[in-house]
Amino acid sequence: MSGAGQVSENLSWLKNKSVLFAEDDAVLRTQTAEVLEMLFGTVYPVEDGEEAYRVYEDEAPDIIITDIKMPKKDGLKLVDQIRRNDYHTPIILLSRFTESEMLISAANLSVDGYLIKPMEVKTLTAAIRKSMRRSQRESESVKLGHDLFFDMATQELYQNGVAVSLGGKELDLLLLLMKQRHKTVTKDEISRALWPLDPICDSAIKNLILRIRKKLNAEIIVSVRGIGYRLDTREYSTGISSSRSNDR
Repeated sequence: MSGAGQVSENLSWLKNKSVLFAEDDAVLRTQTAEVLEMLFGTVYPVEDGEEAYRVYEDEAPDIIITDIKMPKKDGLKLVDQIRRNDYHTPIILLSRFTESEMLISAANLSVDGYLIKPMEVKTLTAAIRKSMRRSQRESESVKLGHDLFFDMATQELYQNGVAVSLGGKELDLLLLLMKQRHKTVTKDEISRALWPLDPICDSAIKNLILRIRKKLNAEIIVSVRGIGYRLDTREYSTGISSSRSNDR
């Protein structure tokens, strides 16, 4: 990568962020990953689209940078699969070509940037900064339901314009589910995140969710039988289909 090792912009705020980087060229993958490691706290380098999607589902990275031409699953198919449920995560596409059909496809998939390889470090960092700023702006207010918003800046939940009082564990659970709202969060994950030092039973999690539902008079938290819980925000942000269970 041209200009590698000369990251001069103040992007220290990215140090608590993660990036998924998909590139089948081993040399370019290594070189670019080294630059990304200077910017991000966590870097997930992968070599094909199928592996990229697995990492995306498991790790929920804050941004995705992917080559278009890759084995097993190309970048456009990867983005299409992600965008079916997730329009929030910023995605930057890389290519050695400027073919108009690819640019049109990328635009239709709502990507945040399209860079031609080989790219300058300055060009890459500018694209990252721009796409992450877009993500941050969207994250300031998250719509969870009809007249139900969560203000990420103040960490407050509002219903019909009125702040809803949440207990510490209730807020922690809601933040955990929002962070991973494109997937089901298991009961074990919830237990480890909310009670890292104390073993707790499933009833403690159920009671916590019941308290949130009662305060909101809405069931935005869906039970997935035998697995865990997820946010039911499909009509408002992600389009995820709902399969409600009786485990409530």
